[in-house]
Amino acid sequence: MARGKFAAKVKGFATLTKRNMRYVAAHSIQDVVEAAQTPQPSVKQTGGSFEEGKIPVDDEDLINSLVAHIEGGASSEGATGYTVVIAGMEIGDSLKFEWTAAHAMRIEAGFTGTDALGRTYHQEGRHFVGANAARFQEFVEARVREVKT
Repeated sequence: MARGKFAAKVKGFATLTKRNMRYVAAHSIQDVVEAAQTPQPSVKQTGGSFEEGKIPVDDEDLINSLVAHIEGGASSEGATGYTVVIAGMEIGDSLKFEWTAAHAMRIEAGFTGTDALGRTYHQEGRHFVGANAARFQEFVEARVREVKT
């Protein structure tokens, strides 16, 4: 095989590999955020039951408080704004997703105690972020299977 043809094949393979890596990374990250943003009725609406790993939606403040950004780059807000940020990512970028509603951490981790208004709570965490972040490897493996076929 001529030297030029071999170099072209290596370059083509490298390009395909980078494209596949970006595909797996971007789609796996999106899978995590989409799972975290999967809505469920609030406990006010269900009478107390909930499914861990889904975001409770009462007045939509929490689900719409998502802010996504690439460190030093693009930023987007809102329930689906993360898709714009993920679409613009490159391998090596640092992405950040945060729910900025005042009650976001209480919903994620739970809260037991008395709040500033004197109300007493024993609220279990919904773990809409943590439960889905823990599934990242599962999402990666599924996306790798897609590029292998």
